[in-house]
Amino acid sequence: MSSESGNQSKQNKFAYATIRMPDGKEHEIPLAPKQFKTGREGYYAQIPSFVYNDNIYGGQIQLWKKTK
Repeated sequence: MSSESGNQSKQNKFAYATIRMPDGKEHEIPLAPKQFKTGREGYYAQIPSFVYNDNIYGGQIQLWKKTK
């Protein structure tokens, strides 16, 4: 397997974040691989709407590799 194929398979994997609400319910959010405008690689999810206790929330989750 070439290193290019190895890199490609790593980029296709999702990470998952778990949001635990005050009532204890958990929601798993898939985070897609992303290269940010800064050039950093990481994971990202846009949450357009999320209903909790009759309120609508939205947001995003971003994770990126820290530079040393």
